Amino acid sequence: MKLFYITIFILVGCSPYSNNVPNQSISLPPQVVINNPQLQREITIGIGSDRTNINDIMEAFVDVTNNTEKEATIYYRFRWFDVEDYEVGKDISMWKPLFLGAKDFQKVIGVAPTSKADSFKFYIKK
Repeated sequence: MKLFYITIFILVGCSPYSNNVPNQSISLPPQVVINNPQLQREITIGIGSDRTNINDIMEAFVDVTNNTEKEATIYYRFRWFDVEDYEVGKDISMWKPLFLGAKDFQKVIGVAPTSKADSFKFYIKK
């Protein structure tokens, strides 16, 4: 009987379900950062695509949709990272306004500051 309880204890302890997992939304693409739960409910962000243009500079296309019946002004910025995950062009990553009408959709385009950029994150706030 003691062996039975030890086995159950080990199985429960090794369970893939844990309360130590950070509370993060699985609906957001990994490149999107929204630190406002209310804003996260009001808008939908989709990573359209990214590509390298003819000058070997990375471009990113992000779809932003206002899910509410109210107009909204939000602010966004792109942050660019090289292959070693170091930020490039950190000093020029500024917040830019984006006006969205009720139930409106906008495609936002970001262009990396240098050809060293290999990935990006899209930050958004109200």
